[in-house]
Amino acid sequence: MSHPRLFLVVPATPLDDSLLLACAEAATGAGDCASILVGEDVTPAMVPKLQALGLAVIIRDCEPRLVHHLKADGMHISRSEPVKALRATLKTESIGVFAATSRHIAMEAAEAGADYVAFAQASQAQGEPLLAWWQDIFEVPAVAFDPVDAAGLATVLPHKPDFIRPMDRMWESPEQARLEISALTKAMA
Repeated sequence: MSHPRLFLVVPATPLDDSLLLACAEAATGAGDCASILVGEDVTPAMVPKLQALGLAVIIRDCEPRLVHHLKADGMHISRSEPVKALRATLKTESIGVFAATSRHIAMEAAEAGADYVAFAQASQAQGEPLLAWWQDIFEVPAVAFDPVDAAGLATVLPHKPDFIRPMDRMWESPEQARLEISALTKAMA
């Protein structure tokens, strides 16, 4: 079985560029990190530095032209934005949709051409686990968007997400980032 890759999410509280880069470097050195979700306040100089670490840089809830201006890899939508309209502007860039616990939003996003769908898996109150349901029906990759630590992997991995999000405390320091990602990587081995 292939293991999920890591989907890094920079906290909404702005980080100093040097701390952001140092934590991202430590994370990519410690595990299989695929992408990094940043705010629209990301500095233009930071995008190529993060990409040089092998991370796809995805900007959260921004104007599509900002993705082009910063030469980022895609856009993450957490509001009801029509994916089809965005696809006209973002022809080759990734578009991800945060569906929370809504199967309807997830299905609409996939049908409209979203490149991934993110679920708030820990918020689901009842019913079939969202991630498992999604993986059984759709080919569009799924992100387990609620942060997970090594101990929490046992509840998430059986549902076969394509990506998991490490705990936000990874952004406290490069040492913490290395610790978090190493623990996840070891637990998935």
